[in-house]
Amino acid sequence: MKYKKTLEYDFHEMAFFTKNKIHFNECLQPKLSIIIPVYNELKYTLNCLHSLMKECNAFEVEIIVINDKSTDDTKSYLEQVNGVRLVNNETNLGFLKNINKGLKLAKGEFVLLLNNDVVVFDTLLKELFFVFENNKNVGAVGAMAIHPSGMVLEAGCTIFSNGEAHNNGRFSTPENPHYSYVRKSDYCSGYCLLLRRLLPNNDLVQLDEAFLPAYYEETDLCMQLKYNHGLDIYYQPFAKLIHFESISYGQEKNSKKEKLISTNKVKFKNKWIAALKANHLEQSKSFKDFKDLRLKSDAILFLQDTMDDDVISKIESENNNGKKITVLLKSKLNFSLEKIEFLQRQGIEVLYPYYTRKGKYRSYFKIFRRISNGFTQIETTNVFLKSYFFIINKLFSI
Repeated sequence: MKYKKTLEYDFHEMAFFTKNKIHFNECLQPKLSIIIPVYNELKYTLNCLHSLMKECNAFEVEIIVINDKSTDDTKSYLEQVNGVRLVNNETNLGFLKNINKGLKLAKGEFVLLLNNDVVVFDTLLKELFFVFENNKNVGAVGAMAIHPSGMVLEAGCTIFSNGEAHNNGRFSTPENPHYSYVRKSDYCSGYCLLLRRLLPNNDLVQLDEAFLPAYYEETDLCMQLKYNHGLDIYYQPFAKLIHFESISYGQEKNSKKEKLISTNKVKFKNKWIAALKANHLEQSKSFKDFKDLRLKSDAILFLQDTMDDDVISKIESENNNGKKITVLLKSKLNFSLEKIEFLQRQGIEVLYPYYTRKGKYRSYFKIFRRISNGFTQIETTNVFLKSYFFIINKLFSI
């Protein structure tokens, strides 16, 4: 069974923008500054801006577009877009320096780093801010990035102790419940990253130019926020965007890009070697992010046939006590979507049967068998499953 896209989005050719003008309300005292570096690819830039327009005009937002000496019609076209603060570089600076330049120009309390090759879904800004408004010690928040084919590109990222990075949820479907709840992450990519403009010590946020011209700079920024300032990085699945990244199989690698990644990975590892060794998982070929990111000593699995107020209260209580909570339902259809989302927004994983992108059905019992050895406690009235859980944990403890 071939996976069918469930998230539809608009992407327009250039002719569309001759009749449909992009405009933003000017804001002298913005709460948020959106920084978008661009180099050519005008069609993508216009689609990005068009997707932002509705929500931005309901917020106190300034849009800073940094034109990195494009050779197409970017400059002349964007000069006609009302409400965009256009900065035209005299020389090509590259992504990292453009972001730092934008951060120095920004007026907002918050900044959103955003690629021009994205199309955002409605409520992106609202959902990113939700995490800041409902959690303590938030350093940065990233979104669910989805390829145009409908597959997930990133649902937060894991950094291993050797400095390698793993995109959680890659090639899954956006409906996969393993990636549908708010949670802390090692980092989120800079193509959509919301953070405060000033650090807790009131210094201006800046990307480390040791990583010029690019790669690992936003990974390093998230590590700075986490280990230098005691702040957490969050992944927010209710904030979604399309990212036009090429993920075709068998494509020949770009040697220059691979060399930059390799060089900067070494720089990153050397800079953070103590934190990586002390706090991060070792890389393993058998690593499964949906299972291996649980802290086994604090993980509780709730197997629920009902979801009344008493059950939700108990789940919330355990979650507030710092436990890693997973709730497994026999069917999503038997429960209120509002209750499921309520728990997911609190950082509680709510699982239920689903189809993979290849059309395979993950049944209730198959999900249970795949994840059950990741928990030290189970809450259920089902005697059979309790016994099964006990046996599984005994086997894995031998």
